[in-house]
Amino acid sequence: MFEFEKYILPEMRVIWEKERRYSTWLEVELAILEAENELNLIPADIAAETRDNARFTVEEIDEEDKKRDQEMVSFSTVIKKSLPARVTPFWHSGVTSFDIWEPGRALQIKESLLLIKKALQDLIKSLRDMAQEYMYDLEIGRTHGVHAEPITFGLKILNWVDELERHLNKLRGKGSELVVGKVSGAVGNYANINPRIEALVCKKLGIRAAKISNQIVSRDRHYDLLATLSSIANSLEKFATNIRLLQQTEISEVEEPFSEGGGSSAMPHKRNPNKSERICSLARLIRAFVIVAGENQALQWHERSLDESANERFTIPFSLMLLYYMLCLFNELIVGLKVNTDRMLENLALTKGVIFSEAVMLALAKKGMGREDARLLVQKIAQEAWNQREDFLEKLKGDSRITTLLSEEEISNCLLPDDHLKNIDQIFARFGIKRKEE
Repeated sequence: MFEFEKYILPEMRVIWEKERRYSTWLEVELAILEAENELNLIPADIAAETRDNARFTVEEIDEEDKKRDQEMVSFSTVIKKSLPARVTPFWHSGVTSFDIWEPGRALQIKESLLLIKKALQDLIKSLRDMAQEYMYDLEIGRTHGVHAEPITFGLKILNWVDELERHLNKLRGKGSELVVGKVSGAVGNYANINPRIEALVCKKLGIRAAKISNQIVSRDRHYDLLATLSSIANSLEKFATNIRLLQQTEISEVEEPFSEGGGSSAMPHKRNPNKSERICSLARLIRAFVIVAGENQALQWHERSLDESANERFTIPFSLMLLYYMLCLFNELIVGLKVNTDRMLENLALTKGVIFSEAVMLALAKKGMGREDARLLVQKIAQEAWNQREDFLEKLKGDSRITTLLSEEEISNCLLPDDHLKNIDQIFARFGIKRKEE
């Protein structure tokens, strides 16, 4: 067992184990024989007889590979030993290793993306539920790490929903571009295999055939895949960082679910945002894999080299496996997140009303004061109030330059959060979300 295995969930792990890889290779080989059968290029019963007899074990292939150090040859050799003599002339005939590997990996990617899309859908639902739950719960908005103006916690979460829904739509749209196979021979000219076989094989496997290839399909697709996965990971890191910031002791507006007996080994009082920190840590790794994928895009020494081959055994599976884990972990975090709305209101009042300075400025401008003059005046009063920890409302009421234009009631109305809530319904309606029934 490796240290990283705790971050690989079983339903994703099985897709990238050797057993599955060799099984997909066998399915590709069988699809080629079936296509040749349909085109009357081989005796009618060869494909069926091969399917009935083809056998392998991972251990056999591993043992063969110790001698050969060429995994596809080792795989093909082991399978060939299990086949009747009349079948063997047609086995792995006219194809090169990556005529098998490329469609096989495409199947693994396709299966992995189905899990990722499902995990995205589950997380989006959890976030939509949370956004609706806290649709009108006021929280201070922060820009540059500084108190800005009131928002609602639901509005913060709805921004996350929007970002993830874009990712999901991109993945849905990219499926046919990213899941591509080829069966075109050693340099892509179909010298020893009928071009119609490629189309039939890819159709049987449920993937798209490359319009053109050389020995492999071009790696811009794989770069695009990893960049897409990295973008999703970036979003998760962004959300997790927000949770880490909101969980700081001085803020304490949210708190990750906590397992009894967990936490710091030295300081029993601490409840650390471990899940959020883990998500941020893994996002860095997925981003790093994109750099490697970019190098692979420029790999071709003419029609083929092996520059990408070894590193793709890490970059593609690990990007998919880790992102799936991150999505599931963040969903678990969101479902169990403790939201402290009372603390949000306390923080909202922390600056004693100066967060409503824009409303005061605009009210003065409507009464005839120049906007820049109003901004400088309100800025001076607000900064004095904050520096002296005094109530902003009282400072405003005590300034004749303000009271000559605004009544006490008008000043007080500027310091109410009503304007920050009046359009919440409209924003949520864009997502088909209504106020939760009491």
